Amino acid sequence: MLAAANRLRRAADINRVYKRGVYGSAEGQLSLKATANHLPASRAVVVVGKKVDKRAVVRNRIRRRLVALLRDQWGTLPAGYDIVISVHANLSEQPPARLQTLLTTALQRARLVPHS
Repeated sequence: MLAAANRLRRAADINRVYKRGVYGSAEGQLSLKATANHLPASRAVVVVGKKVDKRAVVRNRIRRRLVALLRDQWGTLPAGYDIVISVHANLSEQPPARLQTLLTTALQRARLVPHS
């Protein structure tokens, strides 16, 4: 779980990121939008809709796995951004290395981390 200061919670903040954010995607399975928040810390949220899977257990598993991977990469992200990660496909059966690749690709395409 991300620290409380690093969680994006308010619907108004999430909508602002969707409207103004820079887009990055990973093979149509995962996308993210990011915009500057003018705060000393970055904040993030992972959104998994019911189109991915009707079962909350599956959606929450995907969300937890992606948040854990994001937390591991948190030190490489620049400060002062709001990030919304949207999941478009059922990633619950993907191995951790595959999820890491998808997340890194989306972050690189949104220019939040340098290409390696």
